[in-house]
Amino acid sequence: MALSLDGFLPHEDEMLMRWVRENKRHGFPRWQRQATFHIYPHYGLMDLLNVKEKHDKDCIYLAGVGDRGSAEYADGLFRYNLVDETVLFLLPLSYGGGIPLTGEFRSARWKLLGCKTFSNGICRLMYKRNG
Repeated sequence: MALSLDGFLPHEDEMLMRWVRENKRHGFPRWQRQATFHIYPHYGLMDLLNVKEKHDKDCIYLAGVGDRGSAEYADGLFRYNLVDETVLFLLPLSYGGGIPLTGEFRSARWKLLGCKTFSNGICRLMYKRNG
C-alpha cells in the first residue's frame, strides 16, 4: 500500500502513484505477480479465515489498498491479526487530510525485513509481524 508522510492514501492522480502502480520491478506489479490469492473488500473476513486454514503457510494473500473501502478492509485485516507481512510505499508528500489508512489496529511489533529508497524519493518498507 502507498501512503503519504502524514499517513493518508495518495490521491489517485498523484504522479508518484503512477510509478508505484506501473513499475514492474519495484512497484505493485511485483507483488501482484507473487500473490497466490488476491483478496478484495467484498471478500469476507470469516471466509478468509476458513480458506487460510485449508492452505499451506506458503500461500500469499494480497489485499491492495487504494480507496476508502479497501482502507477499511485493510483495517479489519490488521485488527484481526490476519496480516503477517506488509509492504508500504512511503511517498515524499503530505496532504494534511484525506483518507487515513490507520484505524483501530491491534498492538503489535513489526520487524523490518527491508528498506529501499528510489531516486524519485519513494521509500519501500517491508515488515513482518513478530509472533
